[in-house]
Amino acid sequence: MYLKKPLLIAFLVLLYGCASTLPRPNTNALEGDSELDGNTLFKQTFTAHGGEHLDKLRNVNVGLSGKWKWLIRRIQPLVSDFTYRVESEERLLPNAGVYAAHYRGPAGTKSVFRSPNNIEVFYNGEVSNEPAVLSSTALTADAFHLFLLGPLSLERWQTNFKRLSDAKFKRKTYHRIYLERKPGFGLSESDEVVLWIDTDSKLTKLIQITLEGHDTTKGAHVEVEYLAYLEQGPYTFPSDFFERVNAPISIDAHAWHLTGLDINRDYTEQELKTPGFSQQAAEPATALGVD
Repeated sequence: MYLKKPLLIAFLVLLYGCASTLPRPNTNALEGDSELDGNTLFKQTFTAHGGEHLDKLRNVNVGLSGKWKWLIRRIQPLVSDFTYRVESEERLLPNAGVYAAHYRGPAGTKSVFRSPNNIEVFYNGEVSNEPAVLSSTALTADAFHLFLLGPLSLERWQTNFKRLSDAKFKRKTYHRIYLERKPGFGLSESDEVVLWIDTDSKLTKLIQITLEGHDTTKGAHVEVEYLAYLEQGPYTFPSDFFERVNAPISIDAHAWHLTGLDINRDYTEQELKTPGFSQQAAEPATALGVD
């Protein structure tokens, strides 16, 4: 069956459900402990993930493996880039805001270097300057920088959080805080971020973000749930992830998990700019024994 795009979207809305609204601050009374403001709650989750030692976290090195759901591949083929983004080695420099990745899939390899002022993309070792590729890749690179580091990636905005009412997720109540992030993800001037924080452990459980940085994702927002965590030194990182699109339609999008993790290797930012990385940066992340 073939449907033109407007009819396809209408069909999918009926089939999979209506969009939900991103939580935002309002003037209604807060539900929850009123003594905890947004910045205090951010400090708690930042600390729970090891934020007091962030200045000593030179780099984070992960291996990933994941599966894209059928509908997101159909609706956002370039953003998901699902024929390349199946398994990956990814490198993050938290204090420099740098993210680099080398993906592998049935179509070959995709390499990405993203810094606050630059985006470079290579397919099978060949540079791509296609505007849509650069725009979509900058968006996903910035989003994954957030998803992989959680609150450790948000220190620069630590005084900009607002408290939302507590809310239930899977029958458990969480604190929620809201951030208007400037700049946003990819080429966006601003985006919105909501963190759901475990009231006991103070770990971040769920992250919701808008995606204004690419033409085909404007008006969309997604959430990533952390299903498990790993401790590495004084830091706690998420290790299993599940992504859902909440608007413009509600669908499951992507499941992935860490296959490797290590921190604080001895390499330079320049080593991340070579497709597939070079020297010490190219060594696979220490295996976790996960299939």
